[in-house]
Amino acid sequence: MATPLVLADTLASKAAAFKAPQEVIVHDLPLDKDGDGISTEEPFLSRDGKFLFFNSGESENHKDLHYAKLQDERWVYQAEMGPGVNTPDDVEGNPTLDSAGNFYFVDSKFPHMIRGGTFHSVTGELSDLYEVQEVPKKEVQLFRQQIFGNMGVEVSADGDLLFFDRAAWQLRLIALGQIFASDIYFLERKAGRWAYDEAKAKRIMAAINTDDCEYAESLSTDTLEIFFTRLDPRNIKPGNVRSKIMYSSRNAITEPFPKPVAIPAIGESDFVEAPSISADGQALYYHKLVRQGTFRIFKVSRKAY
Repeated sequence: MATPLVLADTLASKAAAFKAPQEVIVHDLPLDKDGDGISTEEPFLSRDGKFLFFNSGESENHKDLHYAKLQDERWVYQAEMGPGVNTPDDVEGNPTLDSAGNFYFVDSKFPHMIRGGTFHSVTGELSDLYEVQEVPKKEVQLFRQQIFGNMGVEVSADGDLLFFDRAAWQLRLIALGQIFASDIYFLERKAGRWAYDEAKAKRIMAAINTDDCEYAESLSTDTLEIFFTRLDPRNIKPGNVRSKIMYSSRNAITEPFPKPVAIPAIGESDFVEAPSISADGQALYYHKLVRQGTFRIFKVSRKAY
């Protein structure tokens, strides 16, 4: 068995294999109120590499789902996700999709805050929408002016694991204020139904979750690699938010993830979030704040492994 030092060195070497950050252009974006292309946030690359899902919105408490399609080696905007998905005053975001077309996303207007459905690649539509009730419900503590809920979701390629982010925010009147905690957990599919073993999830994710905020995770096709956002709440400063994209890798799905490392090529001086690893493991998509209120999708790449 590898010693922790050797394992840490191996993780650092794997993280350093990602190079050359570059912007991912989505053509024909709708325009925002300032006449620029809408913000492109929380990207998810479909398992077949043909679709790029993302969300956008006017504020943190108002997000909508959109998607683009790969055409002649270019990402071309298609439409909002629908029908009946986006709403004016809620967050619909953090899209994810397994290999069988099962689509999941965050939807703040529902008590459990995560919904599922079926994505139809021919029409681009979502159907058979439902609420994932096996994750913990939204919980409001008015006396403490805090709210607990789920702000992220990621399904494994085989559809048997559903990761989610249990987060906590300060309340600002009746809206969400600053986040102050977030940890990553997961459900497992058993006999065709989702089941939540909290003790197992905490054991597997023990080295991932810290006093910082961990969220917006992405799994490799074999579920042995995990990429996620880490944000120290003390770094949430107007005009100067700093976060990083973290990486960890295990040898078997029954093993806990070891202590993660940051991906050097992405850095730690920008507001970066929401990694999404391609099915072949060679490209890691994420978003970065490029100006106030506007994120753009970027990617780093590594050679085949």
